[in-house]
Amino acid sequence: MTYRVMLIDDEPWAMVYLKQTFNWEDRGFVIASEESNAKDALDSVKDVRPDVIFTDIRMPGLTGLELMNEVRTLGIECEFVIMSGFAEFSYAQEAITLGAFEYCLKPIAADKADRLLVRLRERLGAKPKSSEEPYGLALPSERNLKFEDMLDYIQSNIQDKLHLKELANQFYLNSNYCCHLFNKYTGKTFTEYVTELRMKKAAGLLANHRLTIEEAGSESGYPDYFYFNKVFKKYYGQTPSEYRKAANQP
Repeated sequence: MTYRVMLIDDEPWAMVYLKQTFNWEDRGFVIASEESNAKDALDSVKDVRPDVIFTDIRMPGLTGLELMNEVRTLGIECEFVIMSGFAEFSYAQEAITLGAFEYCLKPIAADKADRLLVRLRERLGAKPKSSEEPYGLALPSERNLKFEDMLDYIQSNIQDKLHLKELANQFYLNSNYCCHLFNKYTGKTFTEYVTELRMKKAAGLLANHRLTIEEAGSESGYPDYFYFNKVFKKYYGQTPSEYRKAANQP
């Protein structure tokens, strides 16, 4: 199988170096697109559908990291290799947080470039054939394992106040990218996912007469009794008291 590559760099010498240094064809890759800035790359990425994007960081307009974030938000699954002429830790840290496959300094040595392509091909070959795999399957990338940890945390702490931005920071993920992951692996937004978990927990608690309706709401993440009633009725079409009565009828 041949994998499609998009190259993005605003420096002509760097683009030439990229094309000549990497053994693209020998390693099963084809250069599908060459762009001199991130904005043009973003405009064409839906049509090109690259498997891998090699991009510089510092470019006019959008930076390489901003491009990566935008592509993730669009829901386009591809690997990113981030390149920079500057050894700045903050760049590397953000690239890793966003889920970049590699962060490397320019110019990259030929032997390192070849090893990089070998590892890239292994990663791409390990991906599921379908991009619509349901949440719960083993996920190959570290960033998705972090997302699974986030979901586990949400389920274990559903009674607490939960905010996407705070959770993203806690699990070292970009909040915009988290929105994409929620849609991809749960089919819901963050709010919809949390609400569903809370409503299911509340329904189970309401069947237990040892708890008052207020207590069931509080343990489900709704300390405000009136707001709990409103959300519950919208979700189930019944108030909590009506649901409890119906659930306990002989």
